[in-house]
Amino acid sequence: MRKSLYEPMRADQLPDFILPLKVIEKGYRVVYEPDAILKEESLNSTQDEYRMRVRVSLRSFWALHDMKHLFNLFRYGFFSWQMISHKALRYVAFMILICLYVSNGLMWSQGVIYKIFFVLQNAFYGIAYLGLLRGLKGIWFKFAYFPYYFSLLNIAAGHAFVKFLRGEKQVIWRPRVG
Repeated sequence: MRKSLYEPMRADQLPDFILPLKVIEKGYRVVYEPDAILKEESLNSTQDEYRMRVRVSLRSFWALHDMKHLFNLFRYGFFSWQMISHKALRYVAFMILICLYVSNGLMWSQGVIYKIFFVLQNAFYGIAYLGLLRGLKGIWFKFAYFPYYFSLLNIAAGHAFVKFLRGEKQVIWRPRVG
């Protein structure tokens, strides 16, 4: 980042999200560097992964709130569309999933397609739950990993959204060891 573009941030802001947005806000481009490498240890437990996902989602909700003016399509054009489709919808997907699940359940008697989708949704979430119970070991890792992780991300986003609505912020956390 150019030194002239840098602005100090509040302690509750997410640096790797807010700093690039501040650059866009000033009319400059943010360029992806394909040779940049980040290596970090993966989390070893479901509880640690969940806590981290809630924390990151909560801080992302606040970042989106702080930088909501970037959603102005008339001023920021295609970048606004990217913010809406790649960031905002990503963090509120849990709402869409809940609506789909409830509506398919309510529409059960209205046709076979609703029954099929409701059964598929239940199977998907059931597999995710089995993955949680079995600890994603052995065959369960291959079979349940995607449904499990997808569900974990969306449940964590929902949890973070409730915290966001309550006005909660998470500034300090215990970082990973190592």
